[in-house]
Amino acid sequence: MNKKQTIKRLCVYIALSFLPVILIMVLIDCFVVYHLFTSDRAEIIYAVGIIGMLVPSIAHLLTRLITKEGFSNLYLMPNVKKHFGAYLASVFVILGLSFTDVLVAWKTQFPQYSLGEVFHDVKGIPVIMFQIAMSIIMFFPAFGEEWGWRGYMMPKLTELFGTPAAVIIGGIIWGLWHAPFTVNGHNFGVDYPGFPYMGILYMCVFCTAMNAFLTLLTEKSKSIYPASFAHMLNNNVLGLVVISAFASEDLLKDLEKMGNAKLAFGWGIVPTIMVGVVSFILLCRMKSPKSH
Repeated sequence: MNKKQTIKRLCVYIALSFLPVILIMVLIDCFVVYHLFTSDRAEIIYAVGIIGMLVPSIAHLLTRLITKEGFSNLYLMPNVKKHFGAYLASVFVILGLSFTDVLVAWKTQFPQYSLGEVFHDVKGIPVIMFQIAMSIIMFFPAFGEEWGWRGYMMPKLTELFGTPAAVIIGGIIWGLWHAPFTVNGHNFGVDYPGFPYMGILYMCVFCTAMNAFLTLLTEKSKSIYPASFAHMLNNNVLGLVVISAFASEDLLKDLEKMGNAKLAFGWGIVPTIMVGVVSFILLCRMKSPKSH
C-alpha cells in the first residue's frame, strides 16, 4: 500500500480519536464540574468513561469512510476454537498481573502486615468472580478502544515503522490520549507530586507495556475480542480492587490514607512492564501483520 495514504489515514484517525475526548473534557470542566473524577458525580463520570472508550472505534469507522479505505481486515471474526489460547491468556495473564501487583504493593508499601492480612477476607472471592463475569458480559466499552487502537492504529504503525517502533509509538499515543482524563483526576486524583505530568508519564509507560500485550493477543488470534476481554478485565480487576476485596480492615485504612497515586507510582508497574517486555519479544518474532 502507498505509505502516503497510510500516513494520511493514520493522521485522520488520530485526530478523530483525540479531538472529541479533548472537547468533551473541556466542555465538562467549563459547564459541569471542574476535576470531574474527584467529584461525587458518579453518573456523569460513568457516562464520560463509556463515551470516551467508544471514541476510538467511532474514529476507526469514520476514518474508513472519510478516506474511502474500505472494510477489509477488520479483526471482527471471533476465531475462538482456533485461537482459544489467546482467550485464556486474556483472562489469566490479567488476573496474574492483578494479584502480582497486590503482592508487590504488600512487600514495598505494607511490609508490616502479614500475607494473611493481605488476603484476609474470603468474601473477596465472590467479589472477584463477579468482576470477572461483568468484564465478559460488558466488554463492549473496551471493544470501543480496542477496535480503534489495536484493530486500526497498530497495523498502520506497523506498516510504517515496523513492529518494535510501532509498539512504542502506539503505546505513547494511547497514553497521551488519556491525558484529558488524567488532568481531571482519573486514576490518580489531583493531589500527587508532579500533577498532572507524573500521571501522564505513568500512563504512557503503562500503555506502552499493555500495548505490547494487547497487540500480541490481537495478532495471535487475528481478532479484536481477546484484547477487549483483557482490557475490560484490567479495568475491573486491577490490583486496587483485589486488595480492597481481600484485605483486613486495618490494611484498608492504611490503603485509604496512602491514595491511588502513591500505589500506582511505586513498584506496582514493574509486573506490567515485565509482561510488556515478554509480549514485545514474542510480537517481534511474529511475521508482521498485513496492512489494511
